[in-house]
Amino acid sequence: MLLLAAPAASAAATVSAKISPVEAQFGDPTKVTGTVFEDGVPAAGRAVQLEGKRYPFTGAAEPLATATTADDGTFAFSEELDGNTVLQVTTPGAVSSRKRVYVFPATTLTFRARGPREIKLTQRYVVPRGVKLEQPTLFYVGPRGKDRAPRAGSGTLKRTRPGRYRATAIVKIPAAWNGRFRYASCFRYTGGSGMGNPRASCPRKFRF
Repeated sequence: MLLLAAPAASAAATVSAKISPVEAQFGDPTKVTGTVFEDGVPAAGRAVQLEGKRYPFTGAAEPLATATTADDGTFAFSEELDGNTVLQVTTPGAVSSRKRVYVFPATTLTFRARGPREIKLTQRYVVPRGVKLEQPTLFYVGPRGKDRAPRAGSGTLKRTRPGRYRATAIVKIPAAWNGRFRYASCFRYTGGSGMGNPRASCPRKFRF
């Protein structure tokens, strides 16, 4: 009697990925973690690759980093992104769902007293050298003890050198505040920059 061996069925692989944060600041790492399964069982020693499609999200995704799954099938990546990017994780035979990360300029907000009841607010931006920012910065100032501050002024962006911008505003402080105040700022997306969330808007009052 002739016995024929049937070919072994290939294992069905799946890969899941979680991204944190989905809104990052330029220069800060974006962490991608997840697990690879084969037929529902965590797969150890699997090669995985982090891929990204940068703004304007055309063309194929490019490899950013590689790793190998641990004994429990898990993997982890930490990547500094230079602009809005769609991320996915691949392993032979499987790909995770695609997720978009919005990368905002790195910012520093400071103030300087110009007198008993007047301050100068300064917002500084750091972006990749080729990125251009144009939208004005909105500033908010309110008394201490309040959880909201109204818009107090806006500042036009000034490019100080490649990859560096600055916006300033002069704000008067009411005498009733006794020199105690809180301040904040809001960044608006510049079309075509690929940095920040185009759908985000600045509030009329900033909530602390």
